[in-house]
Amino acid sequence: MLLILLSFFISISAQVANSIVPKPVSVEIQKGSFFINSETKIRVEPNEEMQSLGDLLASAINGKLGTKVFATSQMTRDIPKSLIQLEINKEIQQPEAYSISMKPNLIKISAGSGNGLFYGIQSLFQLFPLEVKGKSFSIQCINIKDEPRFGWRGVHLDVCRHFYPVEFVKKYIDVLAMYKMNTFHWHLTEDQGWRIEIKKYPKLTEIGSMRKETMKDGKPHGGFYTQEQIKEVVEYARQRYITVVPEIEMPGHSQAALAAYPEYSCTGGPFEVGTTWGVIEDVYCAGNDKTFDFLEDVLTEVMALFPSQIIHIGGDECPKTLWKVCEKCQARIKTLGLKDEHELQSYFIQRIEKFVNSKGKTIIGWDEILEGGLAPNAAVMSWRGINGGIAAAKAKHFAVMSPGTHCYFDHYQGLFNEPKAIGGYTTLEKVYSYEPVPEALNEEEAKYIMGAQANLWTEYIETTDYLEYMLLPRMLALSEVVWSPKTSHDLKDFLERMKFQYDYLLKNNYNFRIPAPTESGERFIKHTDKVGLASPIADSKIFYTTDNSEPTANSLLYKTPIVVKDQTIIKAKTFLKNGKASPTAQVVCTVLDSAKNGLAYKLYHGEWLSIPDFDVLEPVKTGKTFKVSLADVQPREDFYGILWEGKIKIEKEGEYTFYLASDDGSRLFINKKVVVDNDETHGLVEKSGKVTLEKGLLPIQILFFENGGGQALSLEFEGPGITRRAISASAFFVN
Repeated sequence: MLLILLSFFISISAQVANSIVPKPVSVEIQKGSFFINSETKIRVEPNEEMQSLGDLLASAINGKLGTKVFATSQMTRDIPKSLIQLEINKEIQQPEAYSISMKPNLIKISAGSGNGLFYGIQSLFQLFPLEVKGKSFSIQCINIKDEPRFGWRGVHLDVCRHFYPVEFVKKYIDVLAMYKMNTFHWHLTEDQGWRIEIKKYPKLTEIGSMRKETMKDGKPHGGFYTQEQIKEVVEYARQRYITVVPEIEMPGHSQAALAAYPEYSCTGGPFEVGTTWGVIEDVYCAGNDKTFDFLEDVLTEVMALFPSQIIHIGGDECPKTLWKVCEKCQARIKTLGLKDEHELQSYFIQRIEKFVNSKGKTIIGWDEILEGGLAPNAAVMSWRGINGGIAAAKAKHFAVMSPGTHCYFDHYQGLFNEPKAIGGYTTLEKVYSYEPVPEALNEEEAKYIMGAQANLWTEYIETTDYLEYMLLPRMLALSEVVWSPKTSHDLKDFLERMKFQYDYLLKNNYNFRIPAPTESGERFIKHTDKVGLASPIADSKIFYTTDNSEPTANSLLYKTPIVVKDQTIIKAKTFLKNGKASPTAQVVCTVLDSAKNGLAYKLYHGEWLSIPDFDVLEPVKTGKTFKVSLADVQPREDFYGILWEGKIKIEKEGEYTFYLASDDGSRLFINKKVVVDNDETHGLVEKSGKVTLEKGLLPIQILFFENGGGQALSLEFEGPGITRRAISASAFFVN
């Protein structure tokens, strides 16, 4: 009996230790438990910073227990039975490192600075029980030693496409702090809105902060932060050991500013604040010295508000069209002996950098600032894949890795029934798989990788609830990527710890994407199969249907795996106690003949700007997939092409519409004729084509290429008696 109890104790202890995200460097379970109650004392060193950290801890305990525990630097002769001690230990040299040691009467959190103590407190919070009954609770004694892998652990927020109030920005900062993220990248200016008060140029907010509508919805949208509000947010973040890095976009993404001050453009305007998404050709004039006077004035006020050593100046997606015909820009190119407009952009960035450096600060920009020559001291934020970061590091410039493939949280999180997003497909698991240091870098070059960052662009994110849904839980995966040692990354272990974290987020009043009970997609069966469903969230229930209707809390309650014998569509949702539900998981069970069904594919490697002639190229891999899916081919990260071919079964003669969405280019042939042409390099774009088809088996080809950055491909259709949907694998046949 004693052995059984001991085994149970060890199991529960391990569960407690393994709840922390991001995963600490080391955790050792100790004997005994530490009890927190009204008699608990918090002892701190006698200074303002330590008192604030002690007060933070006391507030959390009092919130749990309704007690009046307080932090003090006063020493007493009596040794408390329940003491939490915060101490600065100068032997801990890494500024964000900490250790926690526990005995039944003492918790000691040690660090070399307040940063480390704060992170130790965050780990301790995750060891508190979520529900407390009575006036005390216990923590299994453990020892922790921990430090971050990277110094830049960032999360970005675009407040320009949609504006969010100060109170929400603070809540956003809170969840960053909970998971030891230390950089808040605040995207404050855009084509669609200028969000920061600049006192010397009041029209930036009087005019530039408000657009008349969004994508033709007829509804005005706007807002901005006063300088006092900016200071308030910066101080709020500082208290949570988060650096706020402001972004002031230039030379592109500047139409809101030009709507207010058109004289700093190439044409003189007039302009209106952007009302649609995408890249706008009107940019700052690089040939006009007054443009630089204006931007230096703006940056002077910005730098006074933000203590951050680094200022983000954008630098991305700057069209050169107007520079090519602007007399002032062309005169600048000629006078300086520049080769082209790319070098003019480099001149622009370098001139701004020189000014920022003169104020004791440095710049960072999106990876386009590499084009035409990198400014001498600039850091690079690599978003179009990893090549920008590689180039910067090899040139001995610092880089923050933020590739769209893994770090763009405006991408879809699931394949079915998700809220509208800009495109892409970036799951929790995919974020967790990211490795910020590219293999192309040697040990010395790798030192220039500062860390990684999640970016949250908000074109389609109109509400704070939806914003949290897109951020969480993916941010937790990235927090572990950038904090924990590479050798400790373990997806299965992470997902196990997430079971606690979902409840932790709920308890802290955050919305998040509730995991669907299974992955959506087709499931191929021969005779009889079973479909299992599962939820990682405690006290949740799964409801499902098999009649193609949407699941509700009145649908079938899932208890055991669902037996499937023929063509069946299973739809399932996870429901929480508060009524919130996951996206619908849709499993299409399809009876297939493995010898006859499917499409043959050929995978090619190369760099192209449009679909190449695959017939003259040698494939690096061939095979068969049952559907048009990049995941089933398993290509490399970038620079490849795929050709699928076979036959499609048309059940009924008539007119069909095919929808082909891709990033980059794609093309669909049926009966050897082009039905949809979606070629060339571009982000996620969907095109469609109509065609009249006869009944029977018809030749089909799908061509696709990927040229770096994001990657996506999907094919859907509709026709006689068929509403728009993905083409079933049972409709594809090998030649």
